[in-house]
Amino acid sequence: MKKWHIIASILVALLLASGCGVTSPTPPPAGALEILSHSMTRGESGGAEVSVTIKNVGYLTIELAEVTVKFYEAKNFVGTSRDAVMNLESGETWDFKIACSGTGCDRVTNYDVTATATTSTRGY
Repeated sequence: MKKWHIIASILVALLLASGCGVTSPTPPPAGALEILSHSMTRGESGGAEVSVTIKNVGYLTIELAEVTVKFYEAKNFVGTSRDAVMNLESGETWDFKIACSGTGCDRVTNYDVTATATTSTRGY
């Protein structure tokens, strides 16, 4: 009889330690942007232009979706440009073309793209 109590105690301890494998599903993000694609070309003046496609992968409308591009010549910072769209619906995509402006834009060799989303819960 004593063996079964010890075995049962060990099994209960193992189940508690493992969490029984029960997890609750993670809710989808309220307003989240995914950068689907981006590429750099040269404009008519020879300056860098970046085409960016973003998508609202959340379940709420994004009131303000902003894309920021930081331009570099090798590792040297050249400048920052931004563009934004309002009221990007859930599942909707948007294409941006963001040009570098200012001195050194004709020497840009690389860039970084970030996207930020602003949503309001307004009673949700």
